[in-house]
Amino acid sequence: MITEEKAYDILALDQSATSEEITARYQVLKDQYKKIREETEDLKTRLAYQLKQIELDDVFIYLRNCQKV
Repeated sequence: MITEEKAYDILALDQSATSEEITARYQVLKDQYKKIREETEDLKTRLAYQLKQIELDDVFIYLRNCQKV
């Protein structure tokens, strides 16, 4: 389960981040994870980054539902 503290930890932001900072960080991480996943041949790495991307999407949904974004 995602908590507010864990959500900010995953984004590597502090809790005073604005909605614009949260959205920008989410997009940067999402793009990085996608690039790594596409460029690697290692199945284990691809799956790990796919899970990280799912977790990132969950964080964004959580923060949106809490009206932080």
